[in-house]
Amino acid sequence: MCEKSTKKPRRFGRIKPSGPPALRMAIPAGLVVATAIGIVLQSAPIFPHNTMNAWLRALLIGACVAPASIALVWAVVVDRSTVPGTIPNPEHSVESTWYDQAAKDSFHLLLAGTGLGAALTSFWLPPMVSWTLIAVFVFAALVFVGSYLIRREP
Repeated sequence: MCEKSTKKPRRFGRIKPSGPPALRMAIPAGLVVATAIGIVLQSAPIFPHNTMNAWLRALLIGACVAPASIALVWAVVVDRSTVPGTIPNPEHSVESTWYDQAAKDSFHLLLAGTGLGAALTSFWLPPMVSWTLIAVFVFAALVFVGSYLIRREP
């Protein structure tokens, strides 16, 4: 028979169906990640080293990065099936279909725009502009070919 979890459902989900709440792991791990980012960025040579104490700068950077790092850790550790209100197959939703269509349309417009733009700018603008558009076109085409070859494999 189907057994229900005896644990109370959590608003932000659990690590696994019968595991601890995901936020119980995401908050401390996210704060550690934010602290590490603050320390690394504080020691970067982009800051003048005489404006404020180094530990205060690292703390401020970490505080700014903390919400994003907690959210990232949560997204990695949460079990989607334990989050209330989630749909079982999001890849079959209407929004997913809209996203796929928008991605297809924007890719085709990117190819057409860079190809046409490279051709037109080669006549009226400096050569660097057309070479940049050609590079974007080639990059997009190579990414498409690589993705196609990966998806073609069974």
